[in-house]
Amino acid sequence: MAVSTIAQSLTKAEIREAVVRLFEMARQSKGEQYDPDRFLAFFTGSPAPTGRRVADTFGGRRRFVRFLEAVQLEFGVCFSNEDRDRGFTMEEFVQCIETKIAKPGEVHRLAQKRLQEARVSLVDEPVKFGLLTIPLLIAAVALHPNGLRVALGLLWVGVTGTVLVVNARGYKYAQRLIERTDNGAG
Repeated sequence: MAVSTIAQSLTKAEIREAVVRLFEMARQSKGEQYDPDRFLAFFTGSPAPTGRRVADTFGGRRRFVRFLEAVQLEFGVCFSNEDRDRGFTMEEFVQCIETKIAKPGEVHRLAQKRLQEARVSLVDEPVKFGLLTIPLLIAAVALHPNGLRVALGLLWVGVTGTVLVVNARGYKYAQRLIERTDNGAG
């Protein structure tokens, strides 16, 4: 059965249950109480003191992104940048998912846009970082100690390779998201 067909048959309670399950998997302090009116603030061990958004830390953002990616794959939906920046209550988030499930064509177009952006980044970002770090290669050629040459060369390869790997991961995720949204695009 197609993802969209399955998702469209879910009740609000079933969506909420799945969201809570994914939320618990992504958060740092699993099983602890949280305020449903500002649940996104509870991804980190100590929640953001005010507001409905995740704490602006590397860990908080990483957990938030992991959560959104899991929700997108679970329901075959795609969140816009505005959705990602919005502070939802639990009920508003469930309603947002319901709205997206009801509009599979719109969701699929957004997922296609994400795939195109990921495809461009897969080439552009490593080239950009490779060019920005070219002084490391120039220094490696200009310097006489071979050990330093090798170290700078490896640093350049490491930086450029890391950027490539990160962008490849984003591209693979975008492909999986397209597969999940393809079923309801009609």
